Order: sequence, then C-alpha cells, then structure tokens
Amino acid sequence: MHIPEIITVTLNPCIDKAVEISDFQTGKTNRVLNSRSDIGGKGINVSLVLNTSDTPSLATGLVAGVYGKKIIDRLDSLGIANDFAEAEGETRVNTKVLDINSGVMTEINEKGFFAGSSFDVFRSNLISVLPHAKVLVLSGSTPPDVGTGIYKELINIAKEHGVKVILDADGDRLKKGIEASPYAIKPNFDEFCELIGKVPSSIDEIIDEAKLLNESGINTVVVSLGENGAVFVRDSLAIHTTPFPIDFESSAACGDSMVAALAYATVNGLTLLETARLMTAAGTLTASKPGTHTSEFCEIFKYADSVSVQIIDN
Repeated sequence: MHIPEIITVTLNPCIDKAVEISDFQTGKTNRVLNSRSDIGGKGINVSLVLNTSDTPSLATGLVAGVYGKKIIDRLDSLGIANDFAEAEGETRVNTKVLDINSGVMTEINEKGFFAGSSFDVFRSNLISVLPHAKVLVLSGSTPPDVGTGIYKELINIAKEHGVKVILDADGDRLKKGIEASPYAIKPNFDEFCELIGKVPSSIDEIIDEAKLLNESGINTVVVSLGENGAVFVRDSLAIHTTPFPIDFESSAACGDSMVAALAYATVNGLTLLETARLMTAAGTLTASKPGTHTSEFCEIFKYADSVSVQIIDN
C-alpha cells in the first residue's frame, strides 16, 4: 500500500447524525425537519477534506462494530487509504441538533467503545507507517480506557521519525500533548482559554499568550475564533484573519477543515500568510454548509484571497 505523506489519527470515531428542528425545546417532543448521517471523528473529517486536494492522507485509528464497518466501507468507496484496528463494542453516534430559528446547535456526543488490546495493534501499525510520512494529525477525543497522555506519547514517537505533528485536542489531552512540543496546535478560543488558564481580553493578548507557547517549542500556534477569524503565530510573525461574509449554516467540522488546510500547507511548504488565508477560507466555507458537510480544496483555493489579513507587530 502506498503511504501518503499525511497520516490522520482518529481514536474515537463516530457516526455524525445532524438533525434540523424548528424552535428546539428541552423537555418536550421535537419534530425533525431534516436529518442526515455521515462518518465522522475529527481525524476522519480532516482526511475527507484532504481527499479533495492533490495531497491525500492515510486515515488511521480505531473502529468498532457495525458502525465501524460503515466507516471503513465509506472511506474505501471514496478512495481514502485507511488502516484502522478493530476494537470490541460499537462505534459511537454523535447527534448535532440545529435549531433553524435561532441558529443554535446542540451537540450530544456518546463516549464510545473501549480500546482494549486493539490500541496496541493501532500503535504498532502507526509506527510501521511513520517512516513514510511528513505530517501526523492527532485530533479529537479518545476511548474511555486510553489515558489523556496518549497524544504526548504519540508525538514523541512521531518526532523520533522526523514527522511533524499537528495536535488538535482539548483539556488534559492538549495540556499534556504540548509537553512534547508538537509542530503545531489549533485550539478554538474556549480550548485556548482553558489551556492558558485565563480569558484574553483582546487580540493582542491572545497573540502574547500564543507567542509564549511558540517560544516553548511549538512552531505554529493557531487560535480559531469563529466568526472573528483566527490568530496565527510563528516565530516573530503574528497574523489576525477576518473571514469573508457567508450565510451561516453549521459550525460542525469547521475546525477540522482548518486542520486539513494546515496539514496541506505544512506538507507543501506554504508561508504562514498563505497558511492563514487557506485555513480561514477552509473553516469559513465549511460554516456555510449544512450539517457535517465540509469544504473542498477547489473552493478553498478560490476564496483564500478573499480573507482579510492583518499582520500585527507587538
């Protein structure tokens, strides 16, 4: 099997079920207007977006049960290379409820299966393909029996093979992961606040805190800010992007689309400015799509120059 230069890891995949409801109310019966189900999990979403570019990926991780087989079958049908270890149990279903009146989305995420001995199989398989890779994407949650330090362990393993790691996680997975100095991180604003232990009051303060992470050994720090764009810090350069106007549909997979653009930019040696435009366009376009639909690189390239960029010297 040909090994692509980008490897994505999804340890806790899911079936994403998106439903639309008018005037969603808790404690009452709500009628679904529209619904759809898609394969998901943050790393898998990254692979789905990359599959629309000239730089595809190898999707790896864990799956379980009937839904796990559906994930593999779907990846195969799309021509996405994959190598998942099979665990016992069943792959989780995550339900995203969009109130079409308010535009508010409520997410209900299941815990997922236990990894058990399948994790050792996954790790062994990953180590065997790392020598062929340039970028490893670690993103999302982990099974209940996998410790929060696992991303730190995998980052260290990848670095032994000269592979750049993009980490997109939250909570202790992120805090422990950055101890291994991944190449890049992409927290959203809430995740960033939890990481640094405070709420920045301005873009300049976000940049100051991101620079501290950069100085600790993380090459590229990206903080996504939703409709307020994103902050990018690398070395002495800081950039704040502002997205172009869209008709908002859903925030699902916006961050994953940004990570896909970051992985693409990393493999292809793009500058931070080019990376910032590409990532912001990817997230913005995904936000304009319903449910868990993601942007495609043909449109990401088309709209990248529509992103407003401010280079900040502070």
